Formats: sequence, C-alpha cells, structure tokens
Amino acid sequence: MDFKELYAKERPYAIEVLKKLISFKTVLDEYKENSDAPFGTENKKALEYILSVGKKDGFNVKNVDNYAGHIEFGEGDEILGVLAHLDVVPVNSEEWDFDPFTLRFSLGKMYARGALDDKGPLVASYIALKMLKDMGFMPKKRIRLIMGCDEESGSRCLKRYLEKEEKPTIGFSPDACFPLIYGEKAMTSYDILGDLSDDIIVSFTAGERYNVVPSYAEMELKEDYSKEFMAFLKEKNYQGEYKDSKYIAYGVASHAMNPELGVNAAYILFEFLAKYTNSKLAKFMDEYFLGDTWGKKLGYDMYDPDMKYLTSNFAVVRGENNTFKLGVNCRVPLDSQFKVIEECVAKATAKYGYSYKILYNSPRHYVDPNSFLVTKLMDVYREVTKDYENGPITIGGGTYAREIGKAVAFGPLVVGREDVCHIANEYFYESDFDLAVEVYFKAMYELCK
Repeated sequence: MDFKELYAKERPYAIEVLKKLISFKTVLDEYKENSDAPFGTENKKALEYILSVGKKDGFNVKNVDNYAGHIEFGEGDEILGVLAHLDVVPVNSEEWDFDPFTLRFSLGKMYARGALDDKGPLVASYIALKMLKDMGFMPKKRIRLIMGCDEESGSRCLKRYLEKEEKPTIGFSPDACFPLIYGEKAMTSYDILGDLSDDIIVSFTAGERYNVVPSYAEMELKEDYSKEFMAFLKEKNYQGEYKDSKYIAYGVASHAMNPELGVNAAYILFEFLAKYTNSKLAKFMDEYFLGDTWGKKLGYDMYDPDMKYLTSNFAVVRGENNTFKLGVNCRVPLDSQFKVIEECVAKATAKYGYSYKILYNSPRHYVDPNSFLVTKLMDVYREVTKDYENGPITIGGGTYAREIGKAVAFGPLVVGREDVCHIANEYFYESDFDLAVEVYFKAMYELCK
C-alpha cells in the first residue's frame, strides 16, 4: 500500500474538484423548509456537483432532499460515517484581498472561503476514499462520506438526513483540528430584546451569525457625536470611520468558540456610547458585556476540568424602529449549567426592563477517550505525523460528530497552526491538505479492514 505513489496520481484531480467546489457561494441566505433548494441554490448546486463526481468515479451516491447526501463504498451491516459540510459562513468582500470563491495559491497556502472549513477537508476525505476503492480495498464496513448544507446554521441538514437514512455505527468529522477531539462543549444561544424609543440610538447593526465575532458594526444617532467619535478611535487605536451619518467600527472576526481571539466591532461602538452618551442600552452593555468573553460580568463564568472554560460570544445586534435585539452564543462546559446562564440573563434583563429569549440548548458531546474509535484514530495520527506528544482534546466548537453519537472530530488543522476558520483570507496549507489525505486514507483503512 504505497500511499505516496497513489496520491501523486490523484492530487491534480483533488485540486480540480476543490477548485470547482469552492466556486459555489454556499452561504445561507434564507432557509426554505421542504423546498427544492432549502438552503439556497448554491448549496444545492454544490451538493449536486460533488455527488456527480462520486457517481462518475463509480460510487453509490444519494441526495436526501437537497439537505444532505452521501457517497458510499463497501458492504456490511455497519457504517463508518465521514461527515463534512458544504456550506460556509458569510464573507465581507471588503476584508478579503481577492475573490473568496476562487481558490488562490500563494506561498504554500490555498486561499478561499471554505478552503479549511470545510470544503478542503471534504475533498481530502473524498480523494482518500477514492484511492482506497481504486486500489481494490474491500472494507468490512460501508464507508459513507456524508455531506450536509447547513452545518454553520444549526445542522438542520444532518437532522433531515438521519430521519431518512441509517445512522453511522461510528464516525469522524474532518472539521476541526488534530490530534483528535473527543468532547465538544454544550451550546446555547439567546436573544435580549428591548425598547429604544428613549435612547439616543436610531439604528445599530452588527454581526450575521451567532458563531462568529462581528468584524463590522455601524450605527446612527439622534445627535451629532462625530468629532468625539473620531477622537475616541484615535485615542483607543480602534479602526473605524464616520461616513454618511453613520458611525462605523471595524474589528477582527473570530470563531465563537474562541471569541477572545477576535476584536468585536459592536463592543467598540458600545464602548464609545457608554463613555460619551447617556444611552441606556450602552450602560447595560458596559455593565454586563463589554470587554468580556467569559461571561464574568453576567455571572455565568464556569469551568470543568475536562471541558475547560465557558466562552460567551456577543454576536448580533439589530436596532431599528425603536426596538433592538442582541444575540449571544455560549459554549458551555456541562449541560447542567444552562440553568445558571438563564438565571443570570433573567436577572440582568429584569434590572433594565428588557426581556430575553433562549433560542436553543444543545447538549455536550462526549466519547470515551479510551474507546476503540479514539485509540485507533490516535494510532493512525501518530503513525503518519510522528507526533507522540499531543493527545486528544475537548473544544468549544460544534461539529457533525455531536449528531452521530459514537463519532469524533478529527483534523484537519495541524497542531500549532493558526485557526483561520470564519475569518477573511481563510487558507489551508497545501502540505496540511496532503497530510489530511494520508491520515484519512489510513484511518478509513484501519477502521474498516
């Protein structure tokens, strides 16, 4: 089984498939349940394309209502699920140095939205599967590459898929980092709602997704504070401008599981309002949110030795027509802590006469680190990488693994690499892509031989 010789022949094809897959602008605009394109036409086209690739290459393929689909190889009662997603988070084209939907190569990196999260890993998994089939491997389990169209917005795609298809016996999701992730924190998102009629704020917009730190925010005010705003930006060394009667702040996007790595643009505007105006909403923000990514100000900062610290991402602001909505996402160590969060939010909002709404609670995902699945995948990882120092971990991110049960997140981000998912100029090292193909090739082989 000479991997390098096999892969040398397949790599150009892998890049060709990835280029085409990247070109689909698979950002969710609007969810249309049970329609022909529930997550938009671009997601539908991307799913149809990758399934057509699988069919052309001799696999069994299936499209489940344009929610998700699979490419399958092998026979048997058991299924190894390899779970990846086609959808991507939104882009702000002004923050990118090039077209985010055209794969660009520079200095050993592949740049594009989805290069790392998650189209690159999806293609790496597909090519690994194709190589196994073409070399004549006969797996004792069915291997299914399952691909969904809504991972970034709640995984409704996989829920629909599992209503109609068998749940994999075991699985892994190439949608996180190496060495391996055996636990994912619980999650909750909530909105805070209130009245702006007596506030200085006319409008306020920031953020699009609850799982991203907002990198752009803008607001309009009832009075002119433009001089103060420009002085504030200079004093604090923040990025922003006053343009067309709008106060604009520029931050740095980051994944909601690590909000401390970003610069929250909404926080910049609220910090200004708290310092220079009598805005009630800004005072609320200053008391309970500004500068805090751990939930300390609200009182729900929590820790578990295995799952580590709670993180709190202030993600969305919508203020207009004298009302506002603030959207927050938390990555929570334990399910039992949901109650604590709601109690703290209820107390804070009541003090200011605001209300709140819990949008969802998603339980913790956990697989025994001593299980067959974890130990076998770790053996493969160490064999390929020669990394015997780093062990399996837990994270605050959420992957498809949590929808399966006996599944873990497995790569592709290499230890020590910067996590550039969800930010502008997202990239995947070419060498790391090649490494992922080898790891997934050997992982599928070892789990199904």
